[in-house]
Amino acid sequence: MNVLIVGAGALGSLIGARLSKTHASISLFSTNREHMEAIRQGGLDIEELDGTLRNYRLTTYFESDKLPRNPDLVLVLVKTYATQRALSLMHGVCSASTVFLTLQNGIGNWELIAEITGKEAVLAGSTAQGSTLLGPGLIRHGGNGPTYIGEPDGTTSQRVRRSVELFREAGLAAEPSDEVERLIWEKLVINVGINAITGLTGIRNGFIAEKQEAMDLCGSAVEEAIMVAGSKGFPIGMDMIHRVIEVARATARNRSSMGQDVDKKKRTEIDAINGAVVRFGKEVGIPTPVNRTLTLLMKVLEAQYTGQMTP
Repeated sequence: MNVLIVGAGALGSLIGARLSKTHASISLFSTNREHMEAIRQGGLDIEELDGTLRNYRLTTYFESDKLPRNPDLVLVLVKTYATQRALSLMHGVCSASTVFLTLQNGIGNWELIAEITGKEAVLAGSTAQGSTLLGPGLIRHGGNGPTYIGEPDGTTSQRVRRSVELFREAGLAAEPSDEVERLIWEKLVINVGINAITGLTGIRNGFIAEKQEAMDLCGSAVEEAIMVAGSKGFPIGMDMIHRVIEVARATARNRSSMGQDVDKKKRTEIDAINGAVVRFGKEVGIPTPVNRTLTLLMKVLEAQYTGQMTP
């Protein structure tokens, strides 16, 4: 099986490294030329959970016109706002039989991919793996967690089973799911409770589980998201608040993806996470003041470091 990982940042590089130990041929693609070149020349170094450093040799690309043709599986891990742009670069690279699997954060990613590829080409999923990009060619594995893969319509398929088996062969906990849409909402709720808070404050995930004020803020944001998810047909119990705290504790050493974006002064996925809760809440008349505040604060911060604010 030929696998192309599109969006080989912290998480994409981690999964690519793990999958490289399977029978599949793995290629990483990112527009981060420095990161791709570092891996090409010296391999990918991963600071593992036990503190050891391991090196993985991987094939990398930073130019779309150089990509290998007709991959069997494209794993999409770009930022939500870059999804359509990334898929447009795949034009002429993929074949009619190529399967696209999204494990991205936020809501609406598989639908965006389907607009370009057709729904029949898309698988959706959710992963709880955590990873931090420390520098070109160097990442830290920040936390283990299961990966769920399924058809968007909930049916069981052979391609889902093949994808799950590939992840398992790589030593990653993976399960097929007939309710992947609900799992995506659950991951959104988890991200709502962690990402913006860590991005705005500069803390690592674990601090949310240690400091009462951070825990309270997390709980308030998650409670709003749970109510919105229920209104969209995905009932999630309030015990999810405790689960989010446990995720923060399990990924204590990890800097959230949004936190990493802020550190690098890059655009964040706030619109697809806390902003999505605000947007859907407005549609159904559910107040979301905490998520609205977190969203607005992140927008102000982004504007400040991207130069969109005038002195």
